[in-house]
Amino acid sequence: MEVHVDKFVKEYVSQMAGKSVDIERFVPEASGLSPEGMLAALGHPDIGRLGIQLMADFMAPTGSLYFDAIYGAFHGQREIRAWLVPTMAEIEFIDFVPTAEPVFFDDGDGISTLDEWQMFANMGDDKIPLSRGVSVRRYRNGWITWACDVYDTGPFRIPPPPDSGLEAAPLPPYPTVEWPINHEVPSTVVRTTDFAADANTFHPTDSVYHDPIFGVFHGREEISNWLLDIMPRVGNVEFVPVGPRLDNGSVMVQEWVQMAVQPDGTRVAITRGTSVRRTVDGLVVYACDYMDTAPLSDPAVQAASIAAGSSITIDDIMRYRTT
Repeated sequence: MEVHVDKFVKEYVSQMAGKSVDIERFVPEASGLSPEGMLAALGHPDIGRLGIQLMADFMAPTGSLYFDAIYGAFHGQREIRAWLVPTMAEIEFIDFVPTAEPVFFDDGDGISTLDEWQMFANMGDDKIPLSRGVSVRRYRNGWITWACDVYDTGPFRIPPPPDSGLEAAPLPPYPTVEWPINHEVPSTVVRTTDFAADANTFHPTDSVYHDPIFGVFHGREEISNWLLDIMPRVGNVEFVPVGPRLDNGSVMVQEWVQMAVQPDGTRVAITRGTSVRRTVDGLVVYACDYMDTAPLSDPAVQAASIAAGSSITIDDIMRYRTT
């Protein structure tokens, strides 16, 4: 595979050399690379900024979806490229640094991959850490048909301090997407979950739980105290799957939409997320729930959460964020 990828990248770099960025480019034929080869090509040291065009090239001409937590969902190679290439050109000062090795899953219909990463802003000699994020991709017949990048956009929507001399570009409102619900996987209804049993699945000492709202927790006792305090008070909430549950025995990933169940039985979407769990010898050593906190500031979402029975307050959040 490595020789094939190197040959592909060499030919691609040669083909694109001296050409200006073309958002009208359209690639009707698959590259011939395997999912492993496509991922290797995107991360190849010689590909550089051409990786953005290459990512668009790998998206299926039709029927593909690319979701970004700021900009929403784009469909088909042409629409994806028209958004992806100019948008990424505007944020060349941001690096996406992997926080774990990519994971490959047999999802029953093909291959899916998991990538976890953190954004860093390059400000002169300083690298400023930004949001952590996760990418789930599905590969079918030589193409990428599903690419979802989930991360917390809340921090990006906070204006910089007036005395910073910085001016942030306005962002579009958080996206609302009609997700294809996977009815083969039952929803997780939070109010019926045994949180003590859930906490006991974590390693006593060598475990960590990342939550974008409340912070980072270490070890079974700390994780358990947080779960048993906060989770019973989130109200009648469901995590509705939007993709298959991927599990290779040591890594699990599930994409979902969090729904607030209203008194009349209707459901209001709260936010889009992706959960990752890593286990060693049957115990969870790593848990991360990636989601966008921006919708939580929406008065309509707040009202739906309260109607669903949530009693969590800002003071509850700050109590954990400041410890």
